[in-house]
Amino acid sequence: MSANYSLLRARESQDEDVSEVEKSPHQSRYRLLFGKLDPHPRLWLKLWAMCNTIFSIFLVIAAFSLSYQARSLTDRPVPPPSPLREGGAERFINTRYKPDKLFQSPPSDEVDAAWHDWLRDHDRLIRVSGGKVKELGLPEAVELYADPGNYAYGLGVYHQMHCLSRLRKSFYPDRYYPNATQHEILHHTSHCFDVLRQAILCHGDVSLVYWWNQNYTYIDETGTKQYTEEFLQRTPQERATGSFVTWDSEVQCRDMDAINAWAKRNAVNDDDYGGQVVD
Repeated sequence: MSANYSLLRARESQDEDVSEVEKSPHQSRYRLLFGKLDPHPRLWLKLWAMCNTIFSIFLVIAAFSLSYQARSLTDRPVPPPSPLREGGAERFINTRYKPDKLFQSPPSDEVDAAWHDWLRDHDRLIRVSGGKVKELGLPEAVELYADPGNYAYGLGVYHQMHCLSRLRKSFYPDRYYPNATQHEILHHTSHCFDVLRQAILCHGDVSLVYWWNQNYTYIDETGTKQYTEEFLQRTPQERATGSFVTWDSEVQCRDMDAINAWAKRNAVNDDDYGGQVVD
């Protein structure tokens, strides 16, 4: 091979390199930055497409979830204003109903004390400033004459508990209202029946009641629930007719501890009004 031929091939090779750079300036730039180009570009393209697909699915799911939540919120009308709600004391907790034998018992000093203590500690008026009344658009109320610029309000839950206590006492007028006339007792009782009727229908408790007999099951020594012989020997009809309505269901309730704490911080001092702010 002649020297001229070798020189010509070298020049042709250099020209080809220059031509490649001119044709693919981006490739030459990537070569300078990263060295040799990826020999498997299709694999990267597949991975990139897969990532895009997964991300797109995630976005669709997230959008659907947000849309559902927004729709759920818009389906529920804005509740009426309440300083308690504005103060962040309206919280919800998951709990369950628990039958309380004391509050199911007939009148006694112990039962009376339980009702009295609860109402004494919580059934109170709250003080709302005139500025807050205007800000929230609250209904007009009487001004606290010992605390000008502030107004007296009460919480529905306390009014309802007061009415429930009144109804309980109306069943035993000789014990609780020995000097009241029948008309006086019935007048207040009728009012309380309507208050509680509307409150019950307003809250629309959707917890479940069910029928069961606690004697149908027991817990063995291993901690496993077992059915008793009484249950096993009965027919389905006998099991049904031998059961009792049960209401110790799981429920979601407003946190009364938070409500009571807020009401206590904003309570009207009855002593400033001779023990009675309003009738």
